[in-house]
Amino acid sequence: RRDATEAIHAFHGESARQMVRRLPLLDAPAAAEREAEVGDVSEVTKAFRALRGRLWEEGWWERDLWQEAKWLGIWAALCVCGLGLAHLDGWLSALAVPPLALAMVAGAWLGHDYAHGVDDFSRGMRLFAPLAIGISPTWWSEKHNKHHALTNQMGADPDISMPPLFIWPPHTADDMPAFRSLQHRWYPLGCAMIFISWRFRSLHCVATSLWEGRRGAVAELAALAVHWTVLLACVPVPLLLAATSLAGLVCGLILMTSHLGEELYGDFQDDWVQAQFCSTRGAVTRSSFTEWLWGGMQYHLEHHLFPSMPRSRYPQLRPLLQHFAAEQLPHGTYRVDDELAMLDRTWHHLRTVACAPDGGSSALRIRDGLHPTGLDYGGRAVRLPSHSSPVAVAAALAASAAAVGAAVSGRPGGQ
Repeated sequence: RRDATEAIHAFHGESARQMVRRLPLLDAPAAAEREAEVGDVSEVTKAFRALRGRLWEEGWWERDLWQEAKWLGIWAALCVCGLGLAHLDGWLSALAVPPLALAMVAGAWLGHDYAHGVDDFSRGMRLFAPLAIGISPTWWSEKHNKHHALTNQMGADPDISMPPLFIWPPHTADDMPAFRSLQHRWYPLGCAMIFISWRFRSLHCVATSLWEGRRGAVAELAALAVHWTVLLACVPVPLLLAATSLAGLVCGLILMTSHLGEELYGDFQDDWVQAQFCSTRGAVTRSSFTEWLWGGMQYHLEHHLFPSMPRSRYPQLRPLLQHFAAEQLPHGTYRVDDELAMLDRTWHHLRTVACAPDGGSSALRIRDGLHPTGLDYGGRAVRLPSHSSPVAVAAALAASAAAVGAAVSGRPGGQ
């Protein structure tokens, strides 16, 4: 048994926490026994819980609707510009590729933020992602919540298990030497394929959800149908492929910089807070344009610790977390670097793994669904005892969230 308090608070809002409080409790001796099984709460975690409580009371989860309107306006303007340029004659239509790609990037970051959100505005924007970028929020939830709950855990975090791209020297049976030896050279091409892959996976997920009768599947299908109808009717396929590839390249390069080169874990990390600090690095952008282009991912640690907080709050949150780290953690635990240095760090990490021998038979497996936490990531049902303590309930709920990505009450959870 493990304490999943931080994961529950990260994924859920106040309504879910109230539901947990209404659950039946064990008697005192049985509750004490369960509490003992999960071990003591670290001082870092206690301090973080106090910080989280203070931020909640101060209203940090209240969304700045004016800022949201500006971001949505930029996205809409890029869409209109790209769709208009796509109708120009001859090679001039290629001018549509940059604005369409930037619209996809902006839409991805907005959809990601709304997917994580626990406020009414975010709930109302649930279908923004399938409408704007053709990505299913259900599929995104099933993939992305595992990454947040199990960041940089080898064999468990799907965002670092991406063969033929290898983040650590792989097990002999998993290795693909021909690909791995050159991965630092071809990985931008892999990034460019991300959006294309995500869209096809989203279509597959929605089709499966319809077959299984899952709630919300019809609405997602309708949103995806609108998205594809508009794009295919207004944008020639070659331009659409070029814009989608460019958008994938930008998003992929940004997303890969934050965790590659940081600590990798072979075992479950009982101190979730400290694990996030040690496995996540933020970026310092060089211009207003790249500040917008990163879409909040330059505040990646802030996002991992408070994923449901609106991204507009992260610039003000950064100095608070730096102060927290200075007081509670070893020097240098809060990690931030120049945006170009982040890209260089990623390239060197991939090159180091490319040049290394494989990890042998003792290396952690990439597709080992039971390693390292014992959770069945294929979707095992989690049964709750009839009388469960909050800690036991939280542990079971976190297991379910990591298994099927349903930690946000039917809404997707985000990077």
